[in-house]
Amino acid sequence: MSGQFIVTITPPTPNGDLHIGHIAGPFLSADVFTRTQRLKGARCYLVSYSDDYQSYLKRKALESGINEVTLAKVNSAKIQESLRMTDIHIDHWLESYENRHFEDAVQMLYEFGLEHNLIELKTSLVPYCEHCQIWGYEAFARGGCNHCGNSSDPSQCEFCAMAPDSPEMTDLRCTLCNQSLVYKSVERMFLKLPMVAQALRTHLEKAPMRTQLRTWLNDAFERGLTDWGITRPGESGLKLYKNEAHRVHTWFMGQAGYFAALKELSEQSASPQDAYELLFDPTTHVVNFLGMDCSYSHVLAYPAQVLLDQRFKFKNVFYTNAFLKLDGIDFSTSRSHAIWVRDLVSDACVDSVRFYVSLVTPEEQSENFSVEAFWAWRKHIFGELLPQIVSAISVPDVSRKMPHPLMLSEHETDLIRQWQKGAQHDDFSMKSIASVLMQLLEIIEVQLNAGEQPRNCIVLFALLSEPTMPRLSQALQQQLGFDERTAFNALLGLRQVSKDE
Repeated sequence: MSGQFIVTITPPTPNGDLHIGHIAGPFLSADVFTRTQRLKGARCYLVSYSDDYQSYLKRKALESGINEVTLAKVNSAKIQESLRMTDIHIDHWLESYENRHFEDAVQMLYEFGLEHNLIELKTSLVPYCEHCQIWGYEAFARGGCNHCGNSSDPSQCEFCAMAPDSPEMTDLRCTLCNQSLVYKSVERMFLKLPMVAQALRTHLEKAPMRTQLRTWLNDAFERGLTDWGITRPGESGLKLYKNEAHRVHTWFMGQAGYFAALKELSEQSASPQDAYELLFDPTTHVVNFLGMDCSYSHVLAYPAQVLLDQRFKFKNVFYTNAFLKLDGIDFSTSRSHAIWVRDLVSDACVDSVRFYVSLVTPEEQSENFSVEAFWAWRKHIFGELLPQIVSAISVPDVSRKMPHPLMLSEHETDLIRQWQKGAQHDDFSMKSIASVLMQLLEIIEVQLNAGEQPRNCIVLFALLSEPTMPRLSQALQQQLGFDERTAFNALLGLRQVSKDE
């Protein structure tokens, strides 16, 4: 056993289906991570949920004339189907609307903050559209971010990932009517991040994360943390008590959603192992996969929620991603500039989509998905090279004996090291793993074209591709000899494959 992990994916807003930009972000990375750690013998649970209290859901409902609850249910079902079609296997998906586990988890974190003076009531100025008679906390307002100047809602900026201060934003307008907003004094609850800033910084210094996030985090602390509004009276959110001041907004509730999913999973599972109990185990890592634009809530607010709570023992790991462009332009469903996951998987195949997306995933910086490049790549790899590989191993080689120890070239050994580095739980890279697989294919192609039998590389590709392309990997493994698979699995430190598999 190499460890135990709770893996989370930032909850999608159920105002539509998933496009390739979504999959290239947290979704596929979390699935590949989970499969990789399990292949190495770790205990993992992958959870997420439907963000049913998002104000963007409310806006979509108003624009479409569909009831919010109905819209959330329909799109949650679409999202889950798209995930299944992409072989992204989530252990438990929670629908948060009127879910008792979700409400209990939110209330637990909220009341702990109140009891420890980490949450307090303050009066603040909130944007309001007098024409539409709607509050502009998030989905219903847009203007210039006071931190970076780019267009943002008043919640979390997509460009700099900071939390804008709405009265300091420029040209803030209603997204429904485009009129300027006024400001009204409202009593709201605030999370006192400055109170725990030093302890939070010390805690986060130990948490594995990518360079981009580490740089952002250091900058955030240098700027100085400020109190973060966590309730939105009169808007979307979960109303905990009768007073509107306690209507908790969705970004405060993300961690509660993960906790609730684990609790619901534990109650529904026939296994004696309790997934929820892992939160109280110091050997557990909670691994959050998120877009860089969600950093303020996930990396600052969520650890702060439990920092003073001695019950929770888990360690944090954060894997952020930048945005993926489509043919050089930002994905935009409103402009119909998007490729829906279900359409691409149906037209191509799930393994080719997973592999190509893994190669272009924007782990550290923005990347591009080229439709033309994808189909050309797929034609060569899946239409030409892989059939050659299948043909090369379909005829049994009765004379082949496995050497003891296995004889690998220096290059093959180096590729194994690269794969193992990318597969580390604290330095994970789906992109690096995919790069190793491509290098193996390039070696195989050269050797096949030269009339050679690249058996070692084919076996390595079959085994190491399992987290990225589970169906192809299993098909290739079935054509390999049992002794061969067993020997290489032992070499790689992966789980043993039984004769019945």
